[in-house]
Amino acid sequence: MLFEQIAYMENLPFELSFLNVGEESRHCHKEVELLLVLRGVTHYRIYHMDYELNPGDLIIADAEDLHQIHDSSEDILLLSVHVDTGRFDLLYPNIRYMFFVCEECMEGPAGNRQLLQSKLAILKQQLAKLAIDYTRAKLDVPLLTREISDVVSTMVTHFQGFYMEDYQYKTSPQDLRPEDLQRLCRVTRYIMLHYREKIALDDIAAMEHLSPYYMSHLIREHLGFNFQNFVNAIRLEFAEKQLVFTNKTLTQISQDCGFSSPNYFNKCFSAWHGETPSQYRKNYVPCERSYKNPFTEEDALSLLEPYLYVSGAEKKRSRSLTVEAGFEADGFLSFQEVFSPIIVIDSAESALSLGFCQKELQQIRPASFLLTESFTGKNRALAAAVIQRLTAMGFSIAYNPKNPEILSAPKTSPAAVFQQILEERHRWVLLWGEENSLFLAGDFPSPIYDFYSFFSELKAPLVQVHKNYTLIKSPSDRFLIFYNPDPDTSLQVHLPAEILPKHTALFQWELSSRDDVLSTLRQTVPADRISSFLSQKIKQQGTGPMRVSLPNKKHAPVADFSIPPGTVVVFDILI
Repeated sequence: MLFEQIAYMENLPFELSFLNVGEESRHCHKEVELLLVLRGVTHYRIYHMDYELNPGDLIIADAEDLHQIHDSSEDILLLSVHVDTGRFDLLYPNIRYMFFVCEECMEGPAGNRQLLQSKLAILKQQLAKLAIDYTRAKLDVPLLTREISDVVSTMVTHFQGFYMEDYQYKTSPQDLRPEDLQRLCRVTRYIMLHYREKIALDDIAAMEHLSPYYMSHLIREHLGFNFQNFVNAIRLEFAEKQLVFTNKTLTQISQDCGFSSPNYFNKCFSAWHGETPSQYRKNYVPCERSYKNPFTEEDALSLLEPYLYVSGAEKKRSRSLTVEAGFEADGFLSFQEVFSPIIVIDSAESALSLGFCQKELQQIRPASFLLTESFTGKNRALAAAVIQRLTAMGFSIAYNPKNPEILSAPKTSPAAVFQQILEERHRWVLLWGEENSLFLAGDFPSPIYDFYSFFSELKAPLVQVHKNYTLIKSPSDRFLIFYNPDPDTSLQVHLPAEILPKHTALFQWELSSRDDVLSTLRQTVPADRISSFLSQKIKQQGTGPMRVSLPNKKHAPVADFSIPPGTVVVFDILI
């Protein structure tokens, strides 16, 4: 059978089991599998690459990866977790097409070993907690849902990457700009959906609004080989499954997988696998799953205990927050004036950027523009042109000979930006630059712009600022904004259901990536359940810095959820 069918408990998006498997046939399933070795030694094959796993080793097999456990020692004991990532695609669009890799047991550059071990310690701790609670409290759906959500968040945040060239480690999230990582995910998704068809670099580049040269360079830089080899690598994975699980001829497989001819298929397969498709099929021998020494649940749980405790540096990685918010206006502060920024132009590069961001600037309605003395003194002619342009756009202009106190929030952390502006009432922001600016070099909007863009669309709002969250009330809208500026620690939030207005629908936005949300909402949410604010925002942006989900109050933990490191979550409370 091509796909192994995974049985789930009702309402849980994962399956967890302890295994003492000694040998099994190659197989695949539509779920991501995380395998943690608790005892013994085993070999784990993903496609044609073989890894020796020792106690404490963790490996991740992506959805539909062809894999196998074999040559296990007698005392083998494994923790296996299958995750239905499709249940998380509203929070993480394109998650079905993400690659998850675990550098610990794979070849490739070691990088920062301390950072790697820190990331692995967090993931192993989360898996251990999940396994213990699953074993002891299988009916606690909210708890288990929250814990598997933490696992998925950690995978998406720290373990996305690409192992393409001979399965050598090429790219991790730390090596890529977020927009490039998402771009590679989209390209991968397109190829996986259209691998049977002719796929041209020019078409892919046009889809991403890039030049073919830049697209080719991006793929080669981060995957280690050219575009055509990238396409062929994905086609070969589908071909390998057909060789193993079907009786199709090599000609049929070649056609089904998009190769131009059987000879070209044979050439590509031999170069990748070191043997011809015929030899590969002949050498494959299926076998019945066999098991080694028996074990008890107590054995397994005792082996998990060490993973619950991480080093002293990691002990702060679990935080919690209980919210006691009210929706009355008492104690609220008006931010109509506070959140109108003064935008600083301090360089010629900043002034020249006005040409591409005029529409965006009108959207956030700044209080005024400040031309610094250093700019006007060095660029008098350009300053005069800027003044004329800003005046025509309806903006007021201020002058200050002194250096203003500029917002210094980290450019890469939406959560840090939200927290700093909300708590410290910053009004001075740079228009353009490498950091701490509305727009970054390359004309990309920053989290600072995302902040002001969000609040510019509210009418007569009232705000009440608390530690890690803010309550917003306007004539037609209610919001709870949670921000977690910590780059490493997830924030566990307990939101008592009784504090929410009755008959409430919660739309969760995560302000941390730029994904198409409109099509997703149209498919999953009735139009009358989308607030006018959210509808307007989506229409204006098309794509924007948000992910959207609609928690199911019956089965999902509306009152308990996790805020990933460095992100902002907005609850649009529709009454």
